[in-house]
Amino acid sequence: MKIIKKIIPAVLSLLLAPSVLATDTQPIKISIEQQVAQFMAKEDIPALAIGIIQNGKVVFTSGHGVFDRKNNQPINTKTLFQIGSHAKPLTSAIALALIKEGKLKLSDRVVDHLPGVFPRASLAQFNLLTIEHLMVHRSGLPTYPSNVTRIDGDAMEGGYSEEKLLAALKTIELRFSPGQKWRYSNFNYAVLGYVLSKITNKTYAQLVKQYIADKYDVPSILVNLSEQQKHTQLATPYRKDNRQVATKPWDMGLLAPHGGLYATIEDFADLMAQQIAAYTKYNETGVASPLVSTQVIYDTQYSHMGEDYSGLSYGLGMFEATPELGMSVETIFYHGGDLDGFGSEYRFSPEYGVGVVMLTSSGGRKFIRFAMKIMDQLLIDAVENQQSPALALP
Repeated sequence: MKIIKKIIPAVLSLLLAPSVLATDTQPIKISIEQQVAQFMAKEDIPALAIGIIQNGKVVFTSGHGVFDRKNNQPINTKTLFQIGSHAKPLTSAIALALIKEGKLKLSDRVVDHLPGVFPRASLAQFNLLTIEHLMVHRSGLPTYPSNVTRIDGDAMEGGYSEEKLLAALKTIELRFSPGQKWRYSNFNYAVLGYVLSKITNKTYAQLVKQYIADKYDVPSILVNLSEQQKHTQLATPYRKDNRQVATKPWDMGLLAPHGGLYATIEDFADLMAQQIAAYTKYNETGVASPLVSTQVIYDTQYSHMGEDYSGLSYGLGMFEATPELGMSVETIFYHGGDLDGFGSEYRFSPEYGVGVVMLTSSGGRKFIRFAMKIMDQLLIDAVENQQSPALALP
């Protein structure tokens, strides 16, 4: 485990500040929106919303495409999309806020918050399971328990009740001892969300409203939609393996903490700007807000098809990727989401004050790669336009 606390002297921070503050953003907007149009046409994307951050500020947000292919009504920056697994960093922010309030600790044992719900035969293993293990994906829990079922490519329907959650926890088996290694699991954040509800006596939707929507003034980041929002603001999702086939939003019930939230691009981008500011303050002072998702961070020891990849770490709800990984030209923080229909991408660099946020009604790998491409363009532009320390001196 490594604890990230970078103290950057104020003078150095000033000298290395990107000069994009004085840059006209109109050419950047035109260039990026042209690329969005080309990408959507090539990949048959029905709708895509994008937000760009430079110098720590939202420089523009825009919506492209249509709500659905039947009526061709254009989307806008207030159109709602599900954000999939980017719900995890938001659930993490709620947990970190409760830790600040003294209602929770990273070292708390999960069994102490959920007594009597885990299998007696393997209780010794579950006694080791902590809140931190859930948040950093080192719990040993499977991606989903056996009573979570759906057809791949289709939306999850019917919700996931407390009865089902408790039934799953009664018989669930750990794949490895807590803390032994890193393995991404959606169910980690479902259990975490359930714990947060138990200790506050509030629903997850109420927690999102209090600790995300109201706290950061981003009201369109929410769990449940009104009937009016469903009919006038929500984009129709389309399968990523056949973008002409409409699907449905996911109805996740108590699984929502890992992937069931909605957002508009306006509020999603606004939240990123606030998160970049939180990281900047943390790097300069060591004072962390709940938006600093990598106060504690672990190397994932990621490997794929027998090849090891260095430079990928995971904190309390957010990835950190260094250039060593080969994903980006500079170190970035990111998360994303994919619901076999809706997709989201959220990538930023506190060091350079840039970021890209994307929401779509038909995701997939090419959507992810497109976000990576835009992020690298922002980073390269920031590096090239960075004020020279030698020229900055009087």
